[in-house]
Amino acid sequence: MATKNSNNARAFQTVIEHIQTQFQNKALKPGDRLPPERQMAENIGVSRATIREAIRALEMIGMVQSRQGKGNFISDRLDLALIQPMTMSFYLGNGSLYDIHHFRQSLEVEATYLAARDPSPELCAHLSRLVDGMETAPDVPTSAALDDDFHHSIAKASDNCLIRDALTAATSLLDTVRRRARIAIITREKDEGNALCFQHRRIADAIAEKDPTLARKRMLEHMLYVEDFLGDITPDKS
Repeated sequence: MATKNSNNARAFQTVIEHIQTQFQNKALKPGDRLPPERQMAENIGVSRATIREAIRALEMIGMVQSRQGKGNFISDRLDLALIQPMTMSFYLGNGSLYDIHHFRQSLEVEATYLAARDPSPELCAHLSRLVDGMETAPDVPTSAALDDDFHHSIAKASDNCLIRDALTAATSLLDTVRRRARIAIITREKDEGNALCFQHRRIADAIAEKDPTLARKRMLEHMLYVEDFLGDITPDKS
């Protein structure tokens, strides 16, 4: 029985490695349809049952999408594939909100530095419009959505797929917390209700000035400011 299970595990791993190799060789890319199970089984030298198990596992983590009547496709949102394992790591490791925030902070700061090295005019204009919208947003949800777009746009402009995708996963974990932190900021410091807008404006300006060092500094200041309010949401840092 142990030998049979070991053989099954090796066959399963062979399928995963085959698909990974296809990625590396650019034979597969996001949105591509996987070959039929029978063809994959013959090409790799494993059973169709093993192919199905491997595809099911990849589907569970978001790397493969199964479309009824059409087949199996490589996800065109591979960033989502990081969310499930990161979420499990967070909860199994008894992670705190500060753990997520510090992880996101390290990525946001570096993404801002990279984005500011050679920002496109379109990016600069977009960031400026988002801050304009934040300053006149009628409510917290609207402002939060603009905030999300601001940070996502910078991550995308970093031109680093790992930073971008890891930030998507981290942001997903922090989604509720970020909104609660924003409410805490506005509630506790009503006289500084535009503090977030001011910080975002300075980040956008530094990027527009093509000053990576200053942009990184402004983002770090913003992240440290937000961290001060996590204590209003969680009882301690443990």
